[in-house]
Amino acid sequence: MHMSLGDLISSCHKEIAGSRTKNRLTIQISYAIQLIMDFYSTDFLVMMDYIEDVSVISDPDNPSAIHLYQIKTKSTDRQYLLSAVIKDEWFQKLYRNALKYSDYVDSASLVCNTDIVVSGTEVFPNERTGLDDKSIEENIKKIRKAIAKDQNVNEADIDLSKFFFVRSLLSTKNHKAEAEHEFQDFLLGQDANLQVATAKSIFTVLYDELDKRFNEEINEDCTDVQEIMSKKGLDGRTIKEIISCGLAIQIPAPEKLFSDFNVASISARRRYSSKYQQIKMDMYSNISVFVALKKTLLEFIESENQNGIDDMVGLFNAVYAKATDCDFVPTCYQDEYYLKTLIMILIYKYCYGGVGT
Repeated sequence: MHMSLGDLISSCHKEIAGSRTKNRLTIQISYAIQLIMDFYSTDFLVMMDYIEDVSVISDPDNPSAIHLYQIKTKSTDRQYLLSAVIKDEWFQKLYRNALKYSDYVDSASLVCNTDIVVSGTEVFPNERTGLDDKSIEENIKKIRKAIAKDQNVNEADIDLSKFFFVRSLLSTKNHKAEAEHEFQDFLLGQDANLQVATAKSIFTVLYDELDKRFNEEINEDCTDVQEIMSKKGLDGRTIKEIISCGLAIQIPAPEKLFSDFNVASISARRRYSSKYQQIKMDMYSNISVFVALKKTLLEFIESENQNGIDDMVGLFNAVYAKATDCDFVPTCYQDEYYLKTLIMILIYKYCYGGVGT
């Protein structure tokens, strides 16, 4: 009976983590962010430090394939000797692990941020080199031989068609900043008007979510694949929600608001600016009272606009008057400049961003 990938995931328990120190491997998280960009257009889940350092599961609702990534870092920029890599069983361990998931493995990659060399020459010429690449046959033979020995089978029985060496360009010291920069470019592709602050916020949320999965401990005898995936994995849907939510929240810079709403006084500008940061934080949170307040204010904006008030300043005055008249504004949001700043932002988004943002 052929086991499903879901069953395999829940039965092959993680053997990899015990001996390893967690802290030195935050590069895993940066690499996971790069994988998210690669797999973004597919239905995927990225799993942290469970089956492998990082793995990607296709179609997580009914898992159909798995990609394994074993991540190696070098604290200095020295290269690794192929003989040392074979002695440390890098490829043997990856092969062993891939074997458990047999036909479901779409790729198994050794990811390393330095080169592997034989007498001074790089073994793997490309950023991603297949281990069945004919041009490097001589060195691959050594790897194949070591794996065959480890598996106790003939070399001819070792199939390396799904195995890759990936030369990562992330540096050991600055990988987080490098990943953030790449991710920012990726987000610019989604929204050309992206603000740097928004990109930073989205990246931080994503990084923290991955970090949480990375450090989550799972009970040894847990066999529930959904529990394993939700505790150790982050799926594409959630990632896309984090991103679209972040992009939707983008709010205009204070000076844009001042010019649209004719705020000329310096003292008023200072007071608005002091509330602006707080509102920015609130927009990112899901505090239900804030969400309700925003919804009500948007309804006011819409109805006043439909009643014929068609300029931004007029709309602002009408909505503020209406908001201070009725007593639905929670005490914590009643500060005059807080409320006014929020109304300006919402009118601005109503005007430029279409309805419902």
